[in-house]
Amino acid sequence: MRAKTDRWEGPPEQKEGVRGISRGAGVGMASILLIVMVLAFTTFGVLSLVSAMTDVRMSRKSLATAAAYYQAEEELQEQLAQLDAELLAGTAEIPHQGLWELKADVQEIQQLLLIVERKEPSEGEGRYQVLWQRLVNTVEWNPGPGVNIWDGGM
Repeated sequence: MRAKTDRWEGPPEQKEGVRGISRGAGVGMASILLIVMVLAFTTFGVLSLVSAMTDVRMSRKSLATAAAYYQAEEELQEQLAQLDAELLAGTAEIPHQGLWELKADVQEIQQLLLIVERKEPSEGEGRYQVLWQRLVNTVEWNPGPGVNIWDGGM
């Protein structure tokens, strides 16, 4: 047996075809993979946050629109109650065609319109009939000049 004090004889023998290539992924590859994953998760987190903020803004806008619509509907109901009281007292001004237009602003560009028809007392119960209620735009939409699109010709 050799003594443990012998000189080192060199590296162990390597198998053929594996010269100079390390086996498996090294520390550098793991670091790069970790950096890529952190960047990907950060990007997805930021995109999720932006999407959530957009959803919150749209929800608030939708809430404001719905609240304005129901406020306008409440105003119309008050106008209708006043018309009904005037019809009952006989003090209501009856239009030529017997139709009343009741309006309430919803937004700057929209109104809630209620068309009411006068009924004759012999037609049964009720002094009026609601013909329709609609949300109408008060401004006309004018599209811009548009975009010139190539039609394929020279």
